[in-house]
This record gives sequence, structure tokens and C-alpha cells, in this order.
Amino acid sequence: MEESTSTYIYCSKEPLRLTFKLSFIHSLFKMPAPRASFLASCFALAASAAPTTQHKTCEVPSQYASSNGTADDSPAIAKAFADCADGGTICFAEGVEYNVFKPIEATNLSHVTIEMMGNLNLPQDIPYVQNLSVDHWFVFEGPGLHYISTTNVSTGWINSYGQAWWDANEYPNTGIDGRPHLISIDTTGGKIQNFKSRKPIAWGMSVDGSDIEIDGMVVDAFSATGSFPFNTDGMDLGGTDITVTNSVIYNGDDAFAINDGAHNVYIKDATIGYQTHGMSIGSLGSDQAEFANVSNITFDGVSVINGVYGARFKSWQGGQGLAKDITWKNIDVYNVTFPIFVTQTYIDQGDNDGEERPNNSSVNMVNFTWTNWTGTINTYMPGDGSCASDPCWYNVGLPNLAHTEAVILECNSETSCQDFELSNIQVIPQSMEPPTVICMNAEAELNPDLGFDCRNGTFVPMA
Repeated sequence: MEESTSTYIYCSKEPLRLTFKLSFIHSLFKMPAPRASFLASCFALAASAAPTTQHKTCEVPSQYASSNGTADDSPAIAKAFADCADGGTICFAEGVEYNVFKPIEATNLSHVTIEMMGNLNLPQDIPYVQNLSVDHWFVFEGPGLHYISTTNVSTGWINSYGQAWWDANEYPNTGIDGRPHLISIDTTGGKIQNFKSRKPIAWGMSVDGSDIEIDGMVVDAFSATGSFPFNTDGMDLGGTDITVTNSVIYNGDDAFAINDGAHNVYIKDATIGYQTHGMSIGSLGSDQAEFANVSNITFDGVSVINGVYGARFKSWQGGQGLAKDITWKNIDVYNVTFPIFVTQTYIDQGDNDGEERPNNSSVNMVNFTWTNWTGTINTYMPGDGSCASDPCWYNVGLPNLAHTEAVILECNSETSCQDFELSNIQVIPQSMEPPTVICMNAEAELNPDLGFDCRNGTFVPMA
């Protein structure tokens, strides 16, 4: 690997570290002492060439203060992304408010740093946003993208004003029409640091690409009125070689959703909760003509608070594909309805055609591990307040639920689940009854290290 040196560009109160390659200069240090004069000449040549590689900085101006919060800064933001699309830094000043009343799409970026030290405010006019019919409010694509924000809790936020959207939803609907996803990032060799989202309308961040580091993500989708924040996924991951560390996500759907095509993903040290659906693999296999493929996914050191699910695998009835080498380890659950949950026969309860899908194949699961779990099962008030049917969507297909289940494994066939291993699962119901298990088709021959007898009843780990 080539070595690099560093410089700093100051477009906020915090220095932003940038790197550039000096491999040719490094090689000169290996030259013998008599070549010192030539070495000095090379340094002089490098210094004289520096102006041709200057780093461009685009500081985004804001009209928020001068317009009393009414002006749209989207044109200035779009211009900054156009002007600094190749190797530049786009600076949102610390503590400054910006209105982003139009979607921002920048798909021709290359080695760009977004220094997000200000606050971005989306429109609060719901019909206006609905009429735009936009999929994502922000779309960023290109190699070497860095999204860098601050640990300062008062700035660096994207404010989506989702509370009004949640309040506008009427029972039994599960979210009003026209809700955009917040942000899509597709990059190679990228970094996302201290991304902060407050009251997202619905789906949060989707990440694709490869060789990506994500650290310090914060999502606040806590509803102040009791209205449910439907579909407020924290992070959807569909790329390869991705590391996610130190996340805090309070939401009303999957905190982490591993999508088709994800490989070599490591998620460590997170706190997720409120009404979260936890750490999810899937859903996979929704398109029966496509082969879903996910592998080498690890969740390590995650605390789940007041969630519906802790760890969940979800694949569609009649889907096809392979999910292998998946691990959840060192997990703490507090007041969680379904700590460990697997289903290979998912159908969309809101789709009348869902039950008509042929159940003739499965997304096969190989080498799944759950180890070192502690915590409590939500016995007294299970669920999350998202029920729009009777029975509730998360109880469908489970008629004998006691809400003492530490583990639910619903394998579609006797061969669709292989090499499952559960060890040191210390999860107990709030009622202090013995924990129970629902287990279907996790055959002992294919799962010799399962860790318990695959039968419905009391969860009794094997010694």
C-alpha cells in the first residue's frame, strides 16, 4: 500500500483531514547519501508543481438568516456540487442554517468531501413534497466520497420535519403517500462520519459501493405525539467491505437492513431502540426471478432497547437465493418482543396477491450464529404500536405466541436452514417465566451445533 501524508483545509472551526500520495518522494528517501543534491532538486520541483494540484473549496452561502428562514438555498448547494465535483470540498458552515427546498442530485462526483457542519432543513409543506414524486432527497455518487460532520449535538443535522408526516397518517394506513427516502450514497473508498438525521420522513440512508467506513451515525425518529413513524429505516446496506461503528438509532423500522448484494459487512458498537425492528437481514427474495446473495455479515456489541425485533432474518415465500456466514454476537436486549427471529415465508400483509405466491423455493440460510446474548423479553406490552390489522402483522402465522419466546426459527423446509449455532443465550421474559422457543424444520442432521432441541416449548440449551 502506498504511504500518504496529510494536510488540512479549514472551512469550519474543525480541521478536515485530507490525504495525498507521495510515493515517488518516499522512494527518494531510499537513495544513497551522495544523491542528496538530486533529492533537493526533486523537492524543489515538487514545490513548484504544487499550484497545479490545488484543492478547490466551495463554501455554500446561506440566505436563511437574511430571509427570516424563508429563502431556498438549493440553487447555491447545487452550484457548489457542480463547481467542486472533482476533488473538491463542499463546506456547510458550522452553526449555519440552510433550506434545501429542492432535491439535490450529484452523480458525477470524484474524491469529494462534504463538510457538513451546518443544519439542512427540508420543506415543511407536505403537499409540495408529495407533488415532486422524488425517490431520494439527496443522491451522491462517485469514488472517494467523504461525508464528514461534527460531534457537536447542536449542529450538523438534516432536519426533515417528519413528525407532521407521521401525524397525518390515518389508521389503518401505514404511512401517507409520496414520502421520499432521505439520502443515497454510492461510493468506493468512502467515509461517512457523524451523519445526523432528525425526524426523517421515512427511509433514511441507503449505502452502496465498496470499501466504506461509517462512524458515529445518529438517527432520531422518536415521535412526540404517539403517531407511529412508519418505515423510518436507519441504514440500508447493499455494498461490500463496509464497516459501521458507534451508531445511535431510534426509529420505527429496521435500524440496520442488509440488502441483496451485501458482502463483508461489520457492524459494531451500536445502541438502537425506541420502536426499532432491530438488526435485519432482508427482506430477501421479493423478486422470484432473481437469486438473492448475501454473505459474511457480523453484528457485534449492539444494545437493543424497546424493539420489536433484536436480530431478524426475513425472506419472501417462494424466493430464491443464499445467505451465508451471518453472525450476531455480544448482543444486549431490553424489553424486546422477539429477540431472535427467522422467517423464510414472509408475505406482504397489505398485498392481496401475497398469499398467492407459490411456496416452491427458499432463500437458503447457511452458517448462522447467535452467541453471547443477554436481556429481557417484552412479555407484558409486546409490539411497537404499528398494528394496522387484527391479528397484528408481527403475530401473523404464530397463533400460539406466549411472548416468552427467546428464539423463533421458521425454516421453510427441512433443507433450507443449515449449520445454525446458538450459544450462551441468556434472555428471559419480564414475567420471570422460563424462556420458550418456536422451532420449525431446523433439522438436527444439518444443524449439529444448534444448541437446543428444535421443538416448540421451553428453551433448554444443551450442555
